[in-house]
Amino acid sequence: KIITKKLKLELGIESGKKVIITVSRLVKKNAVDDLIKAGQYLDSPFKIIIIGQGQDEQKLKFLVEKLKFENKVIFLGQIKHQDLPQYLSISDVFVRPSLSEGLGIAFLEAKAVGLPVIGTPIGGIPDFLRNRETGLFCQVRNPQDLAKKIEELFFNDQLRERIIQNGQKLVQEKYNWNNIALKMEEIFQNII
Repeated sequence: KIITKKLKLELGIESGKKVIITVSRLVKKNAVDDLIKAGQYLDSPFKIIIIGQGQDEQKLKFLVEKLKFENKVIFLGQIKHQDLPQYLSISDVFVRPSLSEGLGIAFLEAKAVGLPVIGTPIGGIPDFLRNRETGLFCQVRNPQDLAKKIEELFFNDQLRERIIQNGQKLVQEKYNWNNIALKMEEIFQNII
């Protein structure tokens, strides 16, 4: 709790503000611009933490200026992987409104620390995100729908808790390295 309060203080996150986080390369396919635009439709006081770097970083910063969100969006750039859990732990929701996606490790890391996630129903995301069970789907390229889903996770405690519990269970059962190693051993035994 002390580390959490200290980190929020360092980042200028006032008490009562909801924290939305995304961890991704800042490229078109990850649609971080849609997350920033969603801020226009949020009723709750919020901060968006953006972790990552990429070719769209300057465009995203210009968008933040255009929307006058300089005091609402924090660009942290690249951080050490071992520091990621502390940023996830101060957040209320993880969002990546991708246009295309493979496995989506960042989603799984967020789920593992007990953070509800929002993503789009494309690429590999439906493999680990079941709508209203292990996360929420938002429509592709629809910041208004994304904002609606974010608000739902802010205020629907029952849904939020179900998504957190199911998300952690899914990561533990399907993406735990010990379980994966056992499955691989079984596959190799069957081949031999």
